[in-house]
Amino acid sequence: MSEILIRNLNFSYADSLSPVFENLTLNIDTSWKTALVGDNGRGKTTLLKLICGQLNAEGSICANTAFRLFPFAVSDENAIPYDLFSKAAPDSEEWEILREVNLIGLDTEVLFRPFKTLSGGEKTKFCLALTFASKGFALIDEPTDHLDAFGRKQLAAYLSRKYGFIVVSHDKAFLDGCCDHVLAIEGKTVNLTRGNYSVYAQEKVRREQADKTRKQTLEGERARLKKVAARTSEWGVSAEREKFNSGEKYASVDRGFLGAKAAKLQKRAAAVSARQAKAEGEIKELLKNFTEEEELKIFPEKFFRTRLLTLSNLTLKTPAKTLFDGFDLTVDSGERIALVGKNGCGKSTLLKLICGGQIDFQGTADISPRLKISYVEQECKMQGTLSQYAQSYGIDEGYYKAILAKFGFDKKDFTRDISLFSQGQKKKAALARSLSEMANLYIWDEPLNYLDVRSRERIERAVKNSGATLIFVEHDLSFVNSVATKIINL
Repeated sequence: MSEILIRNLNFSYADSLSPVFENLTLNIDTSWKTALVGDNGRGKTTLLKLICGQLNAEGSICANTAFRLFPFAVSDENAIPYDLFSKAAPDSEEWEILREVNLIGLDTEVLFRPFKTLSGGEKTKFCLALTFASKGFALIDEPTDHLDAFGRKQLAAYLSRKYGFIVVSHDKAFLDGCCDHVLAIEGKTVNLTRGNYSVYAQEKVRREQADKTRKQTLEGERARLKKVAARTSEWGVSAEREKFNSGEKYASVDRGFLGAKAAKLQKRAAAVSARQAKAEGEIKELLKNFTEEEELKIFPEKFFRTRLLTLSNLTLKTPAKTLFDGFDLTVDSGERIALVGKNGCGKSTLLKLICGGQIDFQGTADISPRLKISYVEQECKMQGTLSQYAQSYGIDEGYYKAILAKFGFDKKDFTRDISLFSQGQKKKAALARSLSEMANLYIWDEPLNYLDVRSRERIERAVKNSGATLIFVEHDLSFVNSVATKIINL
């Protein structure tokens, strides 16, 4: 058995006000198929880079194995994949190379054409096969980008046969299919759960509910003790006054007795204050990892008719192939329609057509010009500040920024140029804009790309609770199965 031993790890970025990791200590068995999860910006990618030595930190990371980090850049895009494979695994026989490529779901012909001609999904699969063919423990960061639902299922099956790795992903179905341990970065702590993501999620709900109950109990105890302390202190002061009060009424009173009474009450007040301070300390410690968030909301606008649009006998072709031939689609108010299919089958093209894009087609499209559509594209190409972005769409800036705050945006982000944002931040900015729009129909193209699990789950609840009409493309099968009222396989 081999382990990765992390001891008292401290790391901060130069421009960061708070540390990414503080006194982190972990033991990771290299035989585990470990999912590394956590909210965007919590340090998952940073941890992988620290483990493989790409970043330096205080503390120690010990392991008797080499590491291979995915993704990695292929230096020569004109290289033939078979040659790259042979260099990475020089001891492999040709049949072993072909088997590895086949197991990950690639046609063997991709091995014999230039790397630059491969699609995004083919490049992802090939580089992962190359990662496991090379010597070392695999550290895999977001491998499901560019993969459709079928490709993700293939990749999960491939990884489930491997000996051990650490993988970062936000796709719950994918993680359930390949992982047996979950390492979760939550607030200032890192929690390890034995089991797949579903087991971790159930345990997390149990812990969060227990934390919430404990927090309510401590806050109630704090309020009660505060009242008791104030009342007891007041009694003590009154007793002390009695001791020195002159006059006929108190002439015969034993001042020693009154002094002892005052001291006893003051001692009692001090004890109550100590208990109050202890409760405060427990609440403060609990709040380090306690998150109680406002729910996201969608406010759809009713259309004047129940049927929002109809596509009849739709035929749509590209120079290379026919995407649709005799395709029919109706969308009624309140439906949530998922378009599912392999990459390149025309899902995004269909969404653009419905949104009024300049796309040549044959057939009938009954889409009222009065239909208000809120559209989120697959790739968010944005620039300017968030204020300028909100103004360009005519949405309320204050409400828009309130939603962004719920998505975890910091105040400093409100003045930065969006072009400097991470892909996850750009996607959140686009989704927050859509959530701010009162539309009859919401159209989202792969809305969950780059988003952490918590954000995905909040969007899922918002959609289901809103009554909004939605057409969406998404490869996260957990989200599709939970949200969709109708699934259309293309």
